[in-house]
Amino acid sequence: MSFLPVRPLSPPSLQDPPDWQEILKHFRGSELQNYFTKVLEDNLKALIKPQYVDHIPRAIKGKLSVSQMLDTKLERDNKQKMCDDLELNEVLTREVTQLSGGELQRFAIAMSCIQRADVYMFDEPSSYLDIKQRLKAAEVIRELLTSDNYVIAVEHDLSVLDYLSDFICCLYGKPSMYGVVTMPYSVREGINIFLDGFIPTENLRFREDSLSFKMMETAEELIVDKTRHYSYPAMTKTLGNFKLTVQSGSFTDSEIIVMLGENGTGKTTFVRLLAGDTPDEETDKQTLAVSLKPQAIAPSFPGTVRMLLIKRIKAAFMHPQFNTDVLKPMNLDPILDQDVKTLSGGELQRVAIVLALGKPNVQVYLIDEPSSYVYTFHTVAYTLTPPFSFLDSEQRIIASKVIKRYVLSGL
Repeated sequence: MSFLPVRPLSPPSLQDPPDWQEILKHFRGSELQNYFTKVLEDNLKALIKPQYVDHIPRAIKGKLSVSQMLDTKLERDNKQKMCDDLELNEVLTREVTQLSGGELQRFAIAMSCIQRADVYMFDEPSSYLDIKQRLKAAEVIRELLTSDNYVIAVEHDLSVLDYLSDFICCLYGKPSMYGVVTMPYSVREGINIFLDGFIPTENLRFREDSLSFKMMETAEELIVDKTRHYSYPAMTKTLGNFKLTVQSGSFTDSEIIVMLGENGTGKTTFVRLLAGDTPDEETDKQTLAVSLKPQAIAPSFPGTVRMLLIKRIKAAFMHPQFNTDVLKPMNLDPILDQDVKTLSGGELQRVAIVLALGKPNVQVYLIDEPSSYVYTFHTVAYTLTPPFSFLDSEQRIIASKVIKRYVLSGL
């Protein structure tokens, strides 16, 4: 399975992009030469699973159910297997327009997998999916691969990429300006090149700093105060037919706890309970001083990012240490003077994380899905910014390091 490029993008200085003959000559002797030759000869049937699956309902005319849509494209006699593997059986009779984000993603993957093609392309197949669903989707995609077809995936989740791929191409450049695609590397080489920011075969550095998972701010290297303990009681929360049961628990300062669970099991509901949401028994309501970065973000502030930060976290925003440890690595400088309502989803996520960390007098930071898709509402009729965006793999690593450093240091 290959993570392959299409026609290479040219850097800004290249005024005359290469023609196809030059491209074929450049890739002579490689698998890419065969691939591009078939593209030119129009000998390939390609299927693309789109990036923005939320756009799928708009393209469907009429009130068609999931089952009906699958039947219209069925070519491989594997509909039931796809429905079993991708957990679509419960939504087969539902109209496509009524599907959630995760259901749309699994439906879109199934729509590609039930058809015959020479090239299968999956643009960010793990978005909206929980860990279990991501691994299952990766298995389904891998099963498409045969000796006479290509499977291409674009992915930001490094763990899924590692699990999914046989070869990796890294992409680097300037957003909205230009992009460059590397030659294929083995999975290990490709991920290490991306993390290092350096391509040894080309002696090219495309990022000043390496992305490292080694945290210098470990418990052994910091003076961590764990003398203050906090606890929460056993409680329940009922939302319609769903009921969350929480056992009592406790935690200390300078401690990071990660909640793992499938979609729909109550992770966000539990976070909201800790943030002060009223449980079934009002006497169990929490009174902790918390800072919440919510899962869903809908910008409504009528001003710039700078104005928002000054209004909400002025003391932290003006503090040199907070600027060094949070604002700078979260790369907010380029967007400080942009209107909040015009920010992309990834930019909104970064602002929301900074706001959560900058809140004063906090006992608990509650960070709900800091790297996931977020919805951005635009007041204008049309925009070049997709309505759903996210933190890419580089930004996810940086954000996790910022959060961990900030919490462990007790700033």
